[in-house]
Amino acid sequence: AFGSTTIDMEDDLDFDKNSFFELAATVEHPVPIIPNVRLKYSDLDQTEKGTLTTNFGSGSNEVVAGNVETNLDLSNVGLVLYYEILDNWVSADIGLDLRKFDGQLAITNTGDDSVFQTDIDEFLPLGYVSAEFAMPFTDMSAGAEISAISYSGNSITDAKVRLRQGFSLAFIEIGYRQMAITLEDLSNTDVEIDFSGVYLSTGLDF
Repeated sequence: AFGSTTIDMEDDLDFDKNSFFELAATVEHPVPIIPNVRLKYSDLDQTEKGTLTTNFGSGSNEVVAGNVETNLDLSNVGLVLYYEILDNWVSADIGLDLRKFDGQLAITNTGDDSVFQTDIDEFLPLGYVSAEFAMPFTDMSAGAEISAISYSGNSITDAKVRLRQGFSLAFIEIGYRQMAITLEDLSNTDVEIDFSGVYLSTGLDF
């Protein structure tokens, strides 16, 4: 939304199919007073073509109605600092997920090259909670985790449930993830989008 004008990201800009990838590395240690660390990078940079039925923006930062190409970049780096409060066949973690967003929303009219653009440059400390159940006598586990914050109209919820199968030092994981992001008053612009769906990942566990 810009002022009183609202764009539907799915219907107008064709953002009905969302995909992204994430890289993560975790370091756990036995020292009680020092938090464990996970560093992750989420690439949420997507470009789609759609149609605007009304002008969007104002002055020199206005895109004219018509066929448009939209780039939404919500890529972010996360530093998770957490403590393991349970560690047996049921494990539980609690901590902070520090997210730094450095992206943009840019809408370009493909006919006259008029452009609306706003930077998405936010640092947000999210609360972090996770739990995992190790299935006895197997290398399989089930888990869930959530990072979330809500304040002054801004909110982020990043949650997933998963099944993980271990293979010696490797693992494969399948689950469902939902990332809902609402950011208000970015250059008089409100951004609200939901990334959700089934995911598949793999990695090494030392």
